[in-house]
Amino acid sequence: MANLYKVKTAAVFNGQPAGSILEVDEKFARKYEALKYLEIIEEIKPKLKVDEKGKSAPKKSATKPKPKSKEK
Repeated sequence: MANLYKVKTAAVFNGQPAGSILEVDEKFARKYEALKYLEIIEEIKPKLKVDEKGKSAPKKSATKPKPKSKEK
């Protein structure tokens, strides 16, 4: 996964007015920052995802329930 950066545009860029804040990948941000079209504000840290499998499932009983006998 590529690093994402928040950048501020210095001119009209991709249809966005000057001063807009965008989220772009690292390669794009570095390229256009070198050309003075963008200014990198900060790097966006990826959020940790909570793994559903990490939670324990409810315990099942080890014994089987007795089948109900038919009474006549």
